[in-house]
Amino acid sequence: MSLDNDKGKISLATLQILEKYLTPRSFRKGQLLWSEGDTDGLLVFLKSGRVKIYRLLPTGKAITLYIFGKGSVFGFMPFFDDAPYPAYAQALDNCEAEVISRSGLRQAVHQDPEVAIVLMKHLARRLRDAFDTIERLQSKGTDPKVASAMLALVEDAPDLSHKPVILTLPISSHEFAQSLGLTPESFSRSITHLVEKGILKRLKRNRFQVLDSEALKDVAENAMW
Repeated sequence: MSLDNDKGKISLATLQILEKYLTPRSFRKGQLLWSEGDTDGLLVFLKSGRVKIYRLLPTGKAITLYIFGKGSVFGFMPFFDDAPYPAYAQALDNCEAEVISRSGLRQAVHQDPEVAIVLMKHLARRLRDAFDTIERLQSKGTDPKVASAMLALVEDAPDLSHKPVILTLPISSHEFAQSLGLTPESFSRSITHLVEKGILKRLKRNRFQVLDSEALKDVAENAMW
């Protein structure tokens, strides 16, 4: 799973190109923006809230692939390959967004080829982020994976040096562990390691305080500790 951070957000210049084609839209918590297999959909610029992208396995279990946050643009991939959506998109919070329909996006590209250029650049950055995620998930040990994922949850904080920095898992701990390629038991052990080292503090279920952001970064980078 990837958690959106500054690398995944669009630039002001990109937003200025897209904004004349965008229309306001709200999504309530739990609402599906689209389902796997849908052939129509939306380009979404998320102004507030979070959206989960997930797939259902044949067993019925859900695997979270991505969580988009404020400032992200997503949902336009089917425009490039004319294929159905490969996953579900569900609002984790009440969300405010600006959107373009699939047909509207086609029209916008015909009117302004710059729209396609900025979206392809954005898609390329997403691909690079995916490569980084794959490399991280293949790193040795579970602690760097968990620390990196936890750090991604607080990268939107204005200043990590200002305490308290609080993070909340956006999905259940079981699903969060699965999305990292870990068993729930391995995930729990890594959290315990971070707590014992004074890096995290458990507040309540799925909610933590970051006590030492620099140490968390060191663990995420696979430093010895």
